[in-house]
Amino acid sequence: MTSMQHGEIRTRLKTGGMIEADLEWLDAIGWSDAAIPPVGNEADAHDYARREAALNASITGLLASDRGQSLEGRLAAAIGAEVANWKERSDPDEE
Repeated sequence: MTSMQHGEIRTRLKTGGMIEADLEWLDAIGWSDAAIPPVGNEADAHDYARREAALNASITGLLASDRGQSLEGRLAAAIGAEVANWKERSDPDEE
């Protein structure tokens, strides 16, 4: 990703409600959907949900087919999957 694209994405994410700590978290994982760490606790789950919502808000103007291919869409999907995995682990009796 070029510096210009990176700056544009950061601006869109801030507009979508992402806070600076979330952008720093994305920087720390290298903006890679493959590097999303597992959710460890309820506070993590809340942070992940906020990040997922901001990522999705930043791409609402894209066609549905383009959302999943965008960096934001891939990150949102990976974050959502980690939250779902955590909820499954924390509620083993629910099916």
